[in-house]
Amino acid sequence: MKTRTMNLPVEEAVGRVLAAPVRAEFAVPGTDIADLDGFAVQSRPTAGASHGRPLVVVEGVRVDTGRPLPPGTDAVVPLECCPGEACPFVLTEPIRPGDGVRHAGSEVEDGALLLPAGHRLRPVDIGPLVAAGVVRVVVRAARVGVIPTGGELVPPGTLPGPGESVASNPLAIRALLEPQGAETFIHAVVPDDRAAIRAAILEMRPEVDLLVVCGGSGRGTRDVAFGVVRSLGETVVDGVAARPGRAFLVVKAEEKPVFSLPGRAQPIALLTEFFLMPLLESWGMPAVAHPRVQVRLGLDILSHPGFTEAVPLSVARVGTGLIGLRQPRGRLGTLSGFRSNARLLVPDGVNGYRAGERVMAELLDELDGPERTVLVVGAVDGLEFPCDENRIVLVPCKSGEARALLDRSACHLATFEGAAPPGVDSWPHRLPDGRRVVLAAPPGLGEDGGVNRALESLGLTR
Repeated sequence: MKTRTMNLPVEEAVGRVLAAPVRAEFAVPGTDIADLDGFAVQSRPTAGASHGRPLVVVEGVRVDTGRPLPPGTDAVVPLECCPGEACPFVLTEPIRPGDGVRHAGSEVEDGALLLPAGHRLRPVDIGPLVAAGVVRVVVRAARVGVIPTGGELVPPGTLPGPGESVASNPLAIRALLEPQGAETFIHAVVPDDRAAIRAAILEMRPEVDLLVVCGGSGRGTRDVAFGVVRSLGETVVDGVAARPGRAFLVVKAEEKPVFSLPGRAQPIALLTEFFLMPLLESWGMPAVAHPRVQVRLGLDILSHPGFTEAVPLSVARVGTGLIGLRQPRGRLGTLSGFRSNARLLVPDGVNGYRAGERVMAELLDELDGPERTVLVVGAVDGLEFPCDENRIVLVPCKSGEARALLDRSACHLATFEGAAPPGVDSWPHRLPDGRRVVLAAPPGLGEDGGVNRALESLGLTR
């Protein structure tokens, strides 16, 4: 595909990839200016100044840093050399031409190359660009259309009724793709009707470079979108050995890719990252890479043979090392997106990992995020930390698993509905719904800052 471009104001182009080189519109500075506060002078008459033959200067012109040099001057005497900060003043050494001066074009020459094509624009680039007269830039772009399907879907901001759910996936796709430079256009929800889905696809396809159809990929009687997409053209990919994912279709229709994705949030995010984002990268719009960190697993992770599995992890520094705890899927899977800041990819052929093993995880957070994260495990249902300053992350797990995490010093706090295990510091706490729980800290952590921050968030002290 020939890469599409957009012309944007520089302040709106942060994070976008330049499609063309950027050159200075004018020199910086545009004229000779003072590089310090002082007096502008003509240097030639000062050539004979020395301690033995001091020279009295009576024709200096007061200038401030950044101001143009007055006509007939070519140097600036620092204010510190001028007692009384006024003329006349005495020089005991000569002033050379250009002393205390920033010459025209000394920082940036007119027409100089500032940034090459392919550079991802950063916040720190904006000031220098604008200073050199650049107010708009040409960036790489792509137009992505997203069609949500399903008679049970209601628009975002709408209270869903019985059997309904909010059409959140298109906005999630937009959030993932737009940092790469994609413009995302979202179609209104289309019911589970073959003719309606086909009409929506044919309407949107000419206007975009890439089309995504969400939902209708299962085997239910209303799952018809998959078949409609398949009928559009040549099938390129039919299914993927990944969990979550599996139901995944890519068709080339009139030289444009059309993707059919499942309707659930977790596979949508994973398939977007694994397939849509690399496609945009092949079009010259690279994604920001996730840093990888080594973590020690606090709990066993079981995987399904025959699939590459993406396991959401919550990673935090506990004591002296990074701990990774798996977040649950299934009933509580919706919350795992909020609660996870990393991801472990378990390759096909690996049945999982045991607690205590060290693995490399992809960090989905800032690089220092784990340093500021606090892990609270166990019976966390109903436990609330409304202030996020302390980065409290809840990891639901069974009572026996919570006890094991305490023994391994693999969490900051554990929550129990009954009594805490013997030999640990514990604190009773009443949940907002009136239930009572007990919080316990691993005995091996000592005065760990994460433990203290979690307790403070609940109004407790150690």
